[in-house]
Amino acid sequence: MALLQASGHVSLLRVHKRGSKYGPATDTIDVEVVAWLDSQPGKAFGFQLRDDADGPARRGMLDLLRDAFNHGWKTTIDYEIGAGKLNGVILRVWLTK
Repeated sequence: MALLQASGHVSLLRVHKRGSKYGPATDTIDVEVVAWLDSQPGKAFGFQLRDDADGPARRGMLDLLRDAFNHGWKTTIDYEIGAGKLNGVILRVWLTK
């Protein structure tokens, strides 16, 4: 897995049922929150929204992404992605000025 960073405006934000996955069979990520950035066409980023030790931090990331989407704020994410894949798992989110 490579650690990467991307910035842009959130063009799609979706939350779906726990335990769901996102993407085609060849590029699936095990996530419930999915975001697209306008600067990364064809790529999706997401994270799990489950009740575990990291749950509060992930809910905070969802709140930040929701605010960025609703207000048109530029956002930066750190994410991991497998070799040859387009969809990545978000590790950290913050607003970019």
